[in-house]
Amino acid sequence: MPDFKDILDIHPNPCVIHIDFVPKYANNAFAKFSGMSNAEEVLNLETIKVLFEESHWPEALRRYQHAIETGTPTTPQVINHTDLKGNPMIAEITDTVIDWFGQKAMCTFVSVVTDQVFRERTLRDMANRDDLTNLYNRRYLFDLFNNRNTTPQRHQYLAMVDIDHFKRINDTFGHPVGDLVLKQLARIIEEFTRPDECAFRLGGEEFALLMWEDNENELTLRLEELRQSVETLMVRVSYPNRQPLAINCTISIGATEVSQLEGFLSASLRADKCLYQAKERGRNRVVTHENHDDNTSPNS
Repeated sequence: MPDFKDILDIHPNPCVIHIDFVPKYANNAFAKFSGMSNAEEVLNLETIKVLFEESHWPEALRRYQHAIETGTPTTPQVINHTDLKGNPMIAEITDTVIDWFGQKAMCTFVSVVTDQVFRERTLRDMANRDDLTNLYNRRYLFDLFNNRNTTPQRHQYLAMVDIDHFKRINDTFGHPVGDLVLKQLARIIEEFTRPDECAFRLGGEEFALLMWEDNENELTLRLEELRQSVETLMVRVSYPNRQPLAINCTISIGATEVSQLEGFLSASLRADKCLYQAKERGRNRVVTHENHDDNTSPNS
């Protein structure tokens, strides 16, 4: 191994060799990655664990012990890293067991993948978004249902939202104006959702919400606020040499509680049934699964 030290010294990727996380060698690229001036500063550390987030220590120890015992390289792992100067980045770490002057040691190579990960996240997020409104799309809603694997701490609800008489808006004012209404409504829905909730455009004039609430009464109150916000919305459209238009719309909402690990189909059928009842009872109202037989919000 020492015969290759000159190569490692000029290697562009950060590299450190350690025994029980006590550094035995580091190139200058690793020092720079860690926010230090040179490799000598790395070698003066009692342990290189101080260079990584404490939450990563147990996993790093497990990987180290497994590699030393089996002699096999570890699988690459992507971690969040902040150097000693406070600069955040994302790094991919690969470890290989080597012989260091007669002792088993770990050779750790680091690749900074911040830009790559951000690009991948951006592309993945774009694939999950609706082109017109930038809300999440139907596919992402399916994925959220399929990937639920934990017991929720609160009650989760699925709400279906539909614009009343939207075809009339398109037929009267044209599809560009209809698109503007969809965008304005999407903005209201997105502002309505909390950070741990999601809003979706399912297609056409139909939207969906995945929400958290303590109980159905609180859910109904919140959805009523959304309904009223849309009812007071005025979408203004300006034309050259013409009077501007002021268009308003209303929405009907059907909602149901989602049970643990329930699939999208069964939950959406209940929510759609409530939405249908809201339409049948005059539109511009909220109907929830628990109270759909005898309690709806007033039609304004």
